[in-house]
Amino acid sequence: MNPLPLALAFFMGSLLFAHGIPEPTSIELLVDHSPKPLYGPHVAVPYDTSTLQFLVKPESLRVRYKLEGLDSDWQQRTEEMFFIVRFLNKNGDQVSQEAFSAKGASRGWKGSVERSEFTSRREIVKVPEDAESISVVMSSAGPATTVGIIAISGITISSVAKGAEMPVTYLKNGRVPGSDSFIWSKSGTHPSMASTSQLDNGSAEVFVIKDDDIKAHADWVTTLRDQPKVVPGESLELLWSEVYCSGAGGPFSATYERLPSGSYRFVVEDLAITGEPLNSGTAMAVKVPLPYWKNFWFWAVCAAVIAVLSTLYGRHLIRKRINLHLRHAQLIADERLRIARDLHDDLGTRLSHIALLGAYAESNNPDGDARAAFGQITTMSRELISALSETVWMLNPKNNQLEALVDFLCRLVSELCRLSEIRCRIDAMSVTSNVTISHEFRHNMSLAVKEIVNNALRHSFATEIKMSIQLENTQLKIAVTDNGVGITREPNKTSLGLENINQRMSSIRGKCTIDKHEKEGLKITLEAPIV
Repeated sequence: MNPLPLALAFFMGSLLFAHGIPEPTSIELLVDHSPKPLYGPHVAVPYDTSTLQFLVKPESLRVRYKLEGLDSDWQQRTEEMFFIVRFLNKNGDQVSQEAFSAKGASRGWKGSVERSEFTSRREIVKVPEDAESISVVMSSAGPATTVGIIAISGITISSVAKGAEMPVTYLKNGRVPGSDSFIWSKSGTHPSMASTSQLDNGSAEVFVIKDDDIKAHADWVTTLRDQPKVVPGESLELLWSEVYCSGAGGPFSATYERLPSGSYRFVVEDLAITGEPLNSGTAMAVKVPLPYWKNFWFWAVCAAVIAVLSTLYGRHLIRKRINLHLRHAQLIADERLRIARDLHDDLGTRLSHIALLGAYAESNNPDGDARAAFGQITTMSRELISALSETVWMLNPKNNQLEALVDFLCRLVSELCRLSEIRCRIDAMSVTSNVTISHEFRHNMSLAVKEIVNNALRHSFATEIKMSIQLENTQLKIAVTDNGVGITREPNKTSLGLENINQRMSSIRGKCTIDKHEKEGLKITLEAPIV
C-alpha cells in the first residue's frame, strides 16, 4: 500500500486545523436530558420522550433552524446592540444612562447597510441631578455571542426645556454644533469592527459596527474632551436614524417538549452575518413512534386475545349448557324408563290377568250372551296389552336407535296385516351402524306409519300392503303401498287421518307425499332427516 496519499491527507488535515478552518455544522440530540447524546442523520426516540434537546455547533457565525413537521417557519436566535446616552458628573464619573436596544432586523433591512432603508427614531430623556455632561455610545456589547451589523446616522441631541426662547442643540448629525472636529472614537475589545461611511447623498455621516466576533465587541463613543454640557432636570430630545440586523452566534440548543408521534426533520441552515442564507447546513431526521397502545398490532393482539378468551368462555358456557341438557335428558330418559317398567310390570300384569279371567269366564259360562260379552272383554284386553306394549316401547329410551325403529316398524306392520289377514311385503334396509335418533323422531315416525297402515286396512279394501324403508344420506324414507281402491274422498277429511300425519311429519322437519297409482291403489311416502 502506498503511504504517500495517507501522509498527504494527514498533512492537509493538520494544515487546515492549524489555520482554524471551522468544522461543518453538527447536530447532537439529548433525550430527556440523558448524558449520552444521539448522532447521525436518522435517529429514533422512545414514544414516551418528554424532552428533545438539539445541540447545534454551527460552522457559520449565524444560523437559522426549524423542526419540519412542527415549526411552520424558520426560527432565529437574536441578541441586542445598543444606542446609549450616559450622564456624567463634574468628575467624569457616570451618574446614570439610558440604553435603547436594537434587536433582530430593522424594518428597512435589505441585506446590507447600503441597500437598506434607515428608520427614524425619537426618544425623550431627562437629565438627572448632579449630571453636567453627556456621552453618547453605540455598542455591540450585548451578550458575548452577539453578532451582526448596526448603522446609525444623523445623531441629534437637543434641549426641549419649557419656556426656553431657543432650544439648545448639543449634537447635530453626530457633531458638536460650530465645531468641525471629529468627536467620536473607537472602543471595545475589538475596536476594528467599528467603521464609518457616507450615505449616497453625503448629507450625514454613518457610524457602523460590524460585529463578526462572538468573543468580542466594538463601540463608537464620544471623546471626553468634547462632551456636551447639560443642565440637570432638563429634558433632552434624541433623534437618529438606524438600520440593523443582529443575532447570536456560537453553539446553542433548541428544546422541544412532548412531541406527538410522527416523523420530524430538524434542519439547520447557515447564514451570513447579514442574515442571508448561505445554502449550506445540515439536518437530522427524528422518528417518534406511536405508543404501543395506539399501534395496529397491539389492538390486533388484544382482539385476538379477546376472541380466544371469548371463544373459550363461550365453549365453556356451551359445554355447561350441553352437560345440563344431557343431565336433563338423562333424567327424562330415566323417568321414561321407570314409567315404561311400571306400565309393563303393573298395568301389563293387570291387563293380562283381566284377559285370562275373561277367557276363563267365556269358556265356563253356559249363557251365550254372557260368553259373547266375556269374549269382547278378552279381545279388548289383548288389544290394550298390544297398545301398552307399543307405548312401553315408545317410552323406553333404550330404543332411541335407528335399528330399533326399523325392527319395530317391521313387526308392527307385519302384526297388523296378520290380524287383518292381508298379505304383507316388507323391503327394509340393513342397518350396519349404530345411528342414534331422537325420541320425537321415533315417536312421530312410528305413529305416522301405524296411522297409514290402519287407514289402508280399514278403508282401501286392499289385499296386499308393501312397505319399503331406505336411508339416503341422513334422510329416512318410508313408503307404504296398497292395491286398494285409493282415495275415495277428499284428502283433507279427518277420517283418513292425513292431516294428523302431515302435522307429525312437520314436527320432525319432514314431509308426507301421496301418489295415486294409474290403475289402482295408493302410495304414501314419509321422508324426514334423522339428525
